[in-house]
Amino acid sequence: MISHILPRTTRPHSGSPIRWAALSLLLIATAAATLPAADNTPAAITRSESQGPVEVQVSLNKSTAQIAEPLTLTLTVDAPQNVLVTLPQQPKTLGTFNVLGMTDTADIPTSTGRQWIRRYQVESLVPGEQTLPPIAIAYSDRREAAPSSDVIETPSMNVAITSVLEGTPDPLKFRDIKDVVDLPVVEKPSQAWIYWSIGSGTALALAGVALLAWPNRSSRRSAKDRALAELAELEQSDLLEKGLTEQYYVRLTTIVRQYIENQFGIAAPKLTTDEFLDQTASSTLLDDEQRGTLRVFLSLADLVKFAQFQPGHEDANQAIHRATQFIEQSAMEKKNTSSSEAAKENA
Repeated sequence: MISHILPRTTRPHSGSPIRWAALSLLLIATAAATLPAADNTPAAITRSESQGPVEVQVSLNKSTAQIAEPLTLTLTVDAPQNVLVTLPQQPKTLGTFNVLGMTDTADIPTSTGRQWIRRYQVESLVPGEQTLPPIAIAYSDRREAAPSSDVIETPSMNVAITSVLEGTPDPLKFRDIKDVVDLPVVEKPSQAWIYWSIGSGTALALAGVALLAWPNRSSRRSAKDRALAELAELEQSDLLEKGLTEQYYVRLTTIVRQYIENQFGIAAPKLTTDEFLDQTASSTLLDDEQRGTLRVFLSLADLVKFAQFQPGHEDANQAIHRATQFIEQSAMEKKNTSSSEAAKENA
């Protein structure tokens, strides 16, 4: 026969407060242990954008990171069937972030079409609030008889980069300037006649060049007319028929960049696309619509040159149209601005 021993109920003695205090502390500790621990991990950032048939989502695993701490930037692109998507080549940097690595999971079948996933490993060595710039993604819609191409850009994201050295002395801080030390001056014989001779010869040479070039000044075409003529010549070329698509787009972007340099004084041929667009954004030479047109045009051309994106004849004609539209609108805007400034000066 199995017997059960039941605990006996007893009343606490009034003279044992220490025992009850210990029991209370034990209950509080047990309850605290069952509560979930506070999560101090910075929240992730997610942004999305859609344009035409393409939807793009970009996410960052942390909104705050320390200097040189790796972050994961995930890019997801969804498109219907028969819409080709081309992701850009791996960059060395994204803004102030260094790109440590990149992996792709491309062209995945989904219930609504296809999906492309790219993951970047990035880090920043610059403290403060940093911006991950937009990433341009080219797509070509082949669902219609006349295919069309365009570019969609991911939204930019701000990330707080903290330094582990905050509060420590700045090793780059300049020290106080020491007293001036007088050094003996050794007088040299004057060579002024040499400089006068060189200057006179240079002036005569420049005068000769100016005289030779003077008759042709009136016949020089404007930056707009020269660029439009070169675009028409490119459109009539046989580069596309020969399969030289990359050369076609290199020539196309060169025409537009040279026009910008001649028209606005921006050294566009010497800048990357991102550097140039950043420079135009800080000036009043182009409005938002013109900068948007230029960004799409240059981004699509970069993808052709660097990411093996293969546009068709319709895409090339559309690129020529965009370039022509940008040149005509920007030239007209500059003319109107110059006329308005002249009227203000005369008033």
